[in-house]
Amino acid sequence: MKRMAMLTAVVLMSAGVMAQDAKKPIDKAFAPLQGTWTITTFNGQSTEGMGGSSALVIKDDKYQQVTNGTVDESGSLKLDATKKPMTIDLIIEEGNDAGKLQLGIIEVTGDKMTLKLNVPSATTRPTTFEAEESQILVTATKAK
Repeated sequence: MKRMAMLTAVVLMSAGVMAQDAKKPIDKAFAPLQGTWTITTFNGQSTEGMGGSSALVIKDDKYQQVTNGTVDESGSLKLDATKKPMTIDLIIEEGNDAGKLQLGIIEVTGDKMTLKLNVPSATTRPTTFEAEESQILVTATKAK
């Protein structure tokens, strides 16, 4: 009986530790990214008149790309705030590019986000926010 009580205690303590690991606090670099961002330009072109609305929704270290109310892509984010500009990795979990890594840079100033990404699976990371062929440059404003 003593042994069973000890085993039960160990199992419960282990479950508590695993639950804590699942709820690790998110790095403070993610704080300014939280919320819904309305995409205003795509590769230098205004998204007005493109026949719909696009948004990026970020919660903790997860993201969703939403077009006209439908989730096109979702996954996890990894940031490195020690780099200038800050680097971002999209770990694509659902969508056409599921299973791929997308490297980029990001800058958030108040309610404006500038994001430049290479194509999924590319092994090089953009280094500036200048428009370049075969890379994706997006600006977005935080939805109120």
